[in-house]
Amino acid sequence: MDRIICREEAVKVSVRDKYAFVGVGLTKQGKVPELSANELGAQAILSALEDSGMKKNEIDGYIFQPGIGGGPVGNAPVWAAGVPAKFCWEMQSGGATGISTVAAAIGAMEAGLCSACILLHASSASSIGVVVGAGGDQRSTHGAYGYYAPISVAAGIARRWMHLYGLTKRQLGSVALTLREYANKRPEAVMHAKQMTMEDYLNSRMIVEPMAVADCCLVNDGAVALIITSRERAKDCKKRPVYVMGYGVDHSGREVSRSSEAIWHWDGFVTEKAKETAFQTAGITLTDVDVAEMYDAFTIFLLAQLESYGICGRGEAGAFVEAGNLRLGGKWPSNTSGTELSWSYLQGFTHLTEGIRQMRGESGECQVNGAEIAMVTGLGGMMEPGTGSGAACCILRR
Repeated sequence: MDRIICREEAVKVSVRDKYAFVGVGLTKQGKVPELSANELGAQAILSALEDSGMKKNEIDGYIFQPGIGGGPVGNAPVWAAGVPAKFCWEMQSGGATGISTVAAAIGAMEAGLCSACILLHASSASSIGVVVGAGGDQRSTHGAYGYYAPISVAAGIARRWMHLYGLTKRQLGSVALTLREYANKRPEAVMHAKQMTMEDYLNSRMIVEPMAVADCCLVNDGAVALIITSRERAKDCKKRPVYVMGYGVDHSGREVSRSSEAIWHWDGFVTEKAKETAFQTAGITLTDVDVAEMYDAFTIFLLAQLESYGICGRGEAGAFVEAGNLRLGGKWPSNTSGTELSWSYLQGFTHLTEGIRQMRGESGECQVNGAEIAMVTGLGGMMEPGTGSGAACCILRR
C-alpha cells in the first residue's frame, strides 16, 4: 500500500529553499486620496517588476488580499499593470493572509499552475473613512459581550495579562515606543516624523481600557506587491533572492464568540502549531533567528506572541520589552520598520515586506547587522466567523 504523507511532512520534504522572493514594490504609505486601491495596486506591481528585473510576460500567477474597506477588485490592478496572469485568487485570513498567500503561491508553482506569482495587498482605507467593527451575524454573539471591534478582544487579552501576570501600562508603552523609534528612522514610514515619549503614550486617548490610540495599528492607504518565483529563475534577477525556508499555518475554526481561549489564552490563536510546522520545515530553532517581524495590530498581540513562540516565559514579555530586547543589539530585534503600529498597516504583508528587506540588507539604519534568517508571523480572523482564529509563521533566509 502506498504510504500517505501528511501535510506537515509534505511541506518539509519538498519546499525548503525551492522558492524565493525577487521583487518588492511599495507605493507611498499614508493618505493617498488621489489614487484608488486598484491604482495603488497597479503602481506597486510595476514597482515590483522593476525591482526584480523580470518582464511582465514572465508573471503568470496573481494572488491578492483585499484591503480593509477600499481594497482592490479582482484582477483590476494586475490588468492595469499589463501583467498576463493565468489566474486571479483572492485570499482572506486577516493578518495571517500574507503568509497564507506565500503558501498558496508555492502550492501553485509546485502544481505547475504558474512559474512566478505576484502577491498583493492594497488599501485606501484612510481616504474613504473606514470603521472596522462587527457586523451582521456577529452583533448577536460578539455584541452581547461588547465585542464590536478587534480592539475589544485586544483589551480583554491585555486586562487578563494584567490580572494574571502583573503586566503594566508602561510595559505596553514600551512596545509602542520601541516600534515608533524604528519608524522614526524610516523615511517611508507613516509615523516617520512623529516622535513619541512615554508621557505622550500614557496620555494617549483611551479607546477600550486599557487599550489607547497608541496601542493600535495605523489605518492608512498604500500597497505592496511581492514577486515570488523558483530558485532557478531567482538567480538571474536584479536583487539578492530571499529564500523561503519554511512556513506553517493553522487556525482554531472558532472566532472569539465561540472560543473563550481567544480572549483568555493565546492558545486560541494556535501560534504553536504554525510555529512547529514552519521551524520543522526550515530545519532550524529559535536560536538561529537573527531578526523577527511579528504581527502587531495591537501592542498586546506582540507581547503575547513573544510568550507563545517561546522567546520568553509566560508573563515575562512586558519586562522583556521594557529591558530593550526588541531594539537593535537586544536579545530579539523585532519589528524593525515600526510595522503596523508605526510604519504602515498592510496587514500581514507589512511584516513579510520588512522580513524580505532585512534579508536583502535594505533596512537602512534599522538593519540588523549580519542577519541571515528572519521569522515572520501573522494573526487574524478572530472577529470573522468564516476564518476563525488563525496564525501563520514563515522563515526567510538570505
